[in-house]
Amino acid sequence: MVLRLFLLLCLPFLMWAAPKQSGENIWVKVGQIYGIEPSLLYSIAKVESDLDRYVVAFSADKMTPKQATELQTFLKQKGIESKQHTKVIAIKSKNKYEASHVVHFLYTRNYPRFDMGIMQINSIHKPMLDRANISFYDLFDPKINIQVGAYILATCFAKHKNNKDAINAYNGKINDNPYSAKVFKEFRKLYSSYQKDSTKLYYKDPS
Repeated sequence: MVLRLFLLLCLPFLMWAAPKQSGENIWVKVGQIYGIEPSLLYSIAKVESDLDRYVVAFSADKMTPKQATELQTFLKQKGIESKQHTKVIAIKSKNKYEASHVVHFLYTRNYPRFDMGIMQINSIHKPMLDRANISFYDLFDPKINIQVGAYILATCFAKHKNNKDAINAYNGKINDNPYSAKVFKEFRKLYSSYQKDSTKLYYKDPS
């Protein structure tokens, strides 16, 4: 199964190079490829990034004081907004160009591992991304980001016996993690609004 998923992951550029068909639904299309309910993918994206394709986030308490100062200086010089939510810093770029500069700054200066884009793909996955010829900067294309997120989630489902553990694993911690409860809450809200008929679900292509 892992080999099959990896081969599918190698196809994102080919997959999205074709002209967009009328009514194409990115969540449904990727969900079908990886065997994941589209509304679950959407719910995870809602929890992870609030559907912000350019956000980069990481744990503030893992920075050194020097890194914190240098980051503040960099963001001020570039005019890029950032917000701190409890222990997490969310850097909210206005476009792919800014977001790519943020990632380059963090990665080349050995900042703590960070999450990128609509599904918040963590930089710890770089070896896997390299094998699939996907750069960090490509992750600011939501179509690619969603497919990578679906691949990672599918591997979590392959490793864990229940939905709760698999979804928590996507967040990086299985036990004592409220993450899956947040995802299920978004899922229930979304699902009930579409008359409990998954064939009627339609999510706007984030691009």
